[in-house]
Amino acid sequence: MEYRTLGRTGLRASVCGLGGGGESRLGLAKGSTEQEAIAVVRRGLELGITYVDTAPNYGTEDVVGRALEGRRDGVVVSSKTLARRNDGTLVDREGVRRGLEETLRTLRTDVVDVYHLHRVRPEDYDHARDEIVPELLGLRDEGKVRFLGISESTGSDPRHSMLRRTLEDDWADVVMTGFTFFNQSARDVLFPTTMEKDVAVEIMASARSYFSRPGQLAEEIGRLADAGLIGRDEIDPADPLGFLKASGDVESITEASYRFVAHEPGVHVVLVGTGNPAHLEENVRSLSAGPLPAAVHERLVTLFGHLSMAVDAPWRK
Repeated sequence: MEYRTLGRTGLRASVCGLGGGGESRLGLAKGSTEQEAIAVVRRGLELGITYVDTAPNYGTEDVVGRALEGRRDGVVVSSKTLARRNDGTLVDREGVRRGLEETLRTLRTDVVDVYHLHRVRPEDYDHARDEIVPELLGLRDEGKVRFLGISESTGSDPRHSMLRRTLEDDWADVVMTGFTFFNQSARDVLFPTTMEKDVAVEIMASARSYFSRPGQLAEEIGRLADAGLIGRDEIDPADPLGFLKASGDVESITEASYRFVAHEPGVHVVLVGTGNPAHLEENVRSLSAGPLPAAVHERLVTLFGHLSMAVDAPWRK
């Protein structure tokens, strides 16, 4: 396992971070028991994972807290607060404070190492900065959180406009962003500034959805070709990413996805999400395998580096 210093926080953490959200939520969303989810977290610790991310709306804070009892030392724990609730109402300062107190209780800890504003849409950033950030700074001064972070809503903000504003205001120590084959824009619009300001970068959802389903991924690439965003002479329609395995150094698209993002300059932690210990072991192996071969990396940049994929991208309709 490789470990990196999370920018100006000074915290050391594993490149592979265990995420409590996503499609699996440590297996709870797929029918696992709480004890099975706890076992996944503890297996992660045995594999050398020292960064664990959760959130109240994931429903995994309690599982993470129970899994880390007696094992908290040396583990960087990340959780979150919303700026806007699912019912559309904005969260105020009192709501942030109440939420953090509940998070601390549920996680069975006195402090959250990295506390994020979660999935902030561009239109909510002013409220988050003006109403919530001052409260977070106060909670940090009280010793209840150590460092502040923020995560974006990737589907509604593929060019990272909200995170760019955050970096301009320079209050966040950690940013969580999307970075995949299909959206490499963070390389140009975020990472130069995060590196300049020594802000830590977490990558989410790098191998989620069609990146873990080769058939669906091939369909997506076909739509890109149909839309003229990729030249058909650049890919094999029957096996558009066959060159990954043909390199002789990559076993799967999922592995390539993780290795592609993990070794991008400026990236510190790549979150993986699973409720299956065997899958977790595979993900750790992928993130410990080193960079992709230079020729493979360059081809992925050439094929997809010009894309910024929104959920409602016209080519998907």
